[in-house]
Amino acid sequence: MIEKIELRTKLKSISMVSSNYSFNTLNKLNQHIENKIVCTYIPLKTEININMHLTTQSLLTTTCLTDNEIKICNYKDPLELNSFGVYQPLNLEFVDKVDVFLVPGLGFDMSGNRLGKGSGIYDQILSKYTGSFFIGVTDSQHIVDQIPFENHDISMNALITHDEFIEIKI
Repeated sequence: MIEKIELRTKLKSISMVSSNYSFNTLNKLNQHIENKIVCTYIPLKTEININMHLTTQSLLTTTCLTDNEIKICNYKDPLELNSFGVYQPLNLEFVDKVDVFLVPGLGFDMSGNRLGKGSGIYDQILSKYTGSFFIGVTDSQHIVDQIPFENHDISMNALITHDEFIEIKI
């Protein structure tokens, strides 16, 4: 889809802001994840690192690649680089249930639509966990008026920026 390609190019040229989170934003996030199984991502250099602010979850998990399939596993050291160029735990302990997913993206809109890198990996894994709560992690510069939406795209239930926790009205 040409619109997504053009939007990706534009958003890649805007650096993710690396600033401090407001107390209220972190408080709302930690209330949402309290005593829940949370799946986060191990950030690339171009992604926001939210993980150091997660304090109330019952279990922290992440995605991993095994036998050419994306799965969920406990988030623990040591880490290794997988074939997608993403870090994952070396010793995989799989998890079947996830309550909340923290999802990076190049851009989001206020309807919860997400623009990823184009591989569809997050849409594949999130589609297996339709009962979970999805939170897009971004900064205010990467929230745009509209993200082109396709049938296979998975929308977020909320967005978190450094200044706000935004619940999406679906």
